[in-house]
Amino acid sequence: MTYEEAPACERHDADVSMQLRTMHSDVSRPDVVVGLFECPDCGHERWLPIKTSYEASEAAVPAA
Repeated sequence: MTYEEAPACERHDADVSMQLRTMHSDVSRPDVVVGLFECPDCGHERWLPIKTSYEASEAAVPAA
C-alpha cells in the first residue's frame, strides 16, 4: 500500500494520512487481509480490509 492509498484520519479537518501498523488474515475470507491503521497525530485507530489476489502471482499454487 502506498502513501497515497492510506486512509485519512476522520478526526482532522485537513487530510492526515494514517499509517499501517499491522495486517491480519481471516481464515473464512482468504482473499481479504484486514489492516490496523493509526493516525500519527492523535493515535486514532481504524480496521480496514485490504484486498489481495494471489491468482496471478508467482506464489500461486494450482489446485490438485
